[in-house]
Order: sequence, then C-alpha cells, then structure tokens
Amino acid sequence: LAPELDGALDATKSLTQPSASERNVTISCGHTGATYEEGLQAISHGATLLTHLFNAMNPFHHRKPGLVGLLSSKSKLASMGHQRPYFSLIVDGIHVHESAVSMAYNSHPNGCVLVTDAMSAMGLGDGVHALGDMSVNIKGDRATLTGTDTLAG
Repeated sequence: LAPELDGALDATKSLTQPSASERNVTISCGHTGATYEEGLQAISHGATLLTHLFNAMNPFHHRKPGLVGLLSSKSKLASMGHQRPYFSLIVDGIHVHESAVSMAYNSHPNGCVLVTDAMSAMGLGDGVHALGDMSVNIKGDRATLTGTDTLAG
C-alpha cells in the first residue's frame, strides 16, 4: 500500500482496527513515493511492514529519509505508542547492494524479513517472457521490463 495515496490511511485503519482483528490483515507500505512523515502516519494507522525495502520507494537521504528512516526511529515511534515496522529485503545481489542490506539489518535486525523476487519465468533462460500482461526480458541473472532498465518480478 502506498500511504500517500488518497484513502490509504483510512483503509489501513479500517483493516487493522480491533474490530477487524479476526481478519488478521497486515498492511505493508511499499512501491511508494511516501515521505518519512507519511510513513509515520501509516504506522500510526496500523501499518506494520515495509515491502521490498529500498526498491520502488524514495531513496534514503540525510534530510529526507523516506520510509527507510523508520528503521532507526525506535524512540520516536515508541513515544507515539508504536514499534518500528518489519521490513522485507530482496537479498539477491541485484535488487539491493550488500552495504544497504547490512545497514538495514544492523539498524533493526529483529525486523528483517528475507523475501525472493522469483517470477514465473524463473529458470526459463534468456529471452522475452510474460509476467502477467507485462513483457519481461531475461538476460543472465536479471529480469527487466522489456525496453527498460526497471527490474521485474
């Protein structure tokens, strides 16, 4: 969920409020242009996970930390009555540089969730393959949307 989108915070709150607990829904923020402040709002509305940390989100910057900055915000979140979010990382040597993996992990080791970005064309070899209705070019160990440098998966 992209917390900056209209209705996202209301949806997050409605899906995670106590009366919805039997649904067992986890709201994860990802594929987003959210700022640090919007991330704080998402957590205060019930989000507990960051999807594919570093990928398809604003990069970390020392003045605009984006969602990545939430990993080191233990005290700030605690003062708001919340915990730091869990975060998923694609640790395949392609999606995230090893130093970024190390930085995220060392910032919040108990929050790290390792995930894969495997897709239906995994193991089919080089060439053009389909991922849903998208065309994907596989060359070596990389899958990109055909005609772009955007990682697919």
